[in-house]
Amino acid sequence: MIESHLNRHDLQWCLRRAPKQVLELMKAHPAQVMCAGGYVRSCISGEKINDMDLFCPTPELSLQFATELAKGGKIYTTGNAHTVPRKRGITIQFIHRWSYDAVADLLASFDFTIACGAFWYYGDSWRSLCHDRFYQDLAARRLIYTSPKRNEDAGGSMLRVLKFYQRGYRIPLDSMGAVIARLNEGVDKDRLNGLLCSGSVENREQAYARVVTGLLREVDPAIDPTHIAHLPSEDENDIA
Repeated sequence: MIESHLNRHDLQWCLRRAPKQVLELMKAHPAQVMCAGGYVRSCISGEKINDMDLFCPTPELSLQFATELAKGGKIYTTGNAHTVPRKRGITIQFIHRWSYDAVADLLASFDFTIACGAFWYYGDSWRSLCHDRFYQDLAARRLIYTSPKRNEDAGGSMLRVLKFYQRGYRIPLDSMGAVIARLNEGVDKDRLNGLLCSGSVENREQAYARVVTGLLREVDPAIDPTHIAHLPSEDENDIA
């Protein structure tokens, strides 16, 4: 349920760590710029902050506000976001792939409860909202999958499970099963059958593994590629 609010001390800490220019932009456009996800979680849990994701009601507003924040500087655009480069400090990203009018709808789109925290400016004050399980799951470093209804890359949540595991989080089996089910739904059956017919694989399981690996690479081709856990298990070029 998305009905709770951030502790006022946690909200203040999120605001204190945010770039001043971003807070000014949020106050200048009440309820039009929402900060949610990893930035909020990292602030509260004391983890390293890598970036700050901002969401808007429309893709057009995401570009408008990114341009406004960049102040004539360069903006890097991908299929997901407009990134405003900064010489130092937190990277700012305006997400344009997903747009939401209501904060509750935005939080309902996140895949794990520990990501379901947000703040924004409205009227004359800062507001916040979070999942009812946000604090208890964050304290336990527990990944509870929400099975969100949104347009996402198959395998995206699976890669985030891997990322969070490297940070000491754990996932209950029912949530893990749901993540696997979401990945399974993204498998292209025509691609699978094509591999089987081509004779390039020995059996259906190998074909399935190749298709799933391709899905994971499509989500993030450069995901921590040098980490030993992500290297191929069998490689003729491995150093003995």
